[in-house]
Amino acid sequence: MKIITIIPTYNESELIGQLLDALFEKTFKDIQNHQMGVLVVDGNSPDGTAEIVKTKSAKYPNLNLIVEKEKRGIGAAYIAGIKYAIEKLRADAVIEFDGDWQHNPEDIKRLVAEFDKGYDYVIGSRYVAGGSIPKEWALWRKSLSRLGGLTAKFVLGLPVNDATSGFKLSRVKNFAERLPLDESRILSKYYAYKIQFLYEMLRLGAKTKEISIKFLERRGGSSKSTLRDIFDSLYVVLALRFRKK
Repeated sequence: MKIITIIPTYNESELIGQLLDALFEKTFKDIQNHQMGVLVVDGNSPDGTAEIVKTKSAKYPNLNLIVEKEKRGIGAAYIAGIKYAIEKLRADAVIEFDGDWQHNPEDIKRLVAEFDKGYDYVIGSRYVAGGSIPKEWALWRKSLSRLGGLTAKFVLGLPVNDATSGFKLSRVKNFAERLPLDESRILSKYYAYKIQFLYEMLRLGAKTKEISIKFLERRGGSSKSTLRDIFDSLYVVLALRFRKK
């Protein structure tokens, strides 16, 4: 099967080349039973991120690139990426993956292993036994991360421990292809899209598995999370809770 790892980027020129090398030279070589590929969705980074990806694509045939006209938010980037992976690349599964090394490339093998066992939706969870968040995070950031996930979990009745994880594998047939992959139907163009996609995948009946991951500190730059994301997540949770079925 073809599995496409989607990586949204914005000003990741210091990191993206090393990350792509790690994926294609190491991680993907250990996955023999699938055709692994990468789709980078770049928000027209002024630092030359897209140019680095283009250079790497000459070395890695399964590396694809979308350059958007402007940075529109991570949710909008994933919508564009998932649609392209399904319609143009004919993906059988898609993986959502950070471009700043906060996700360990080696953990992709563990997601794929659960997919091979028949799971439709595999979530890399920070909040199950064996999972963790960076010890470098300030207490307020740790608290907000945990509180956001718990709010979504209990208000929406979600049977998962990490409702805001950004590291997931989704089966395309009958599941990812039926997500609201239209910006007019998505409730958030930012991080809160994760909650809506999780809600929709579970509503579709996806056989789901959480695996523990150690969420890492960024190797460079600063966090892209803002206060806006907190209120955005609350809006998405309430909109899903009270929307008409």
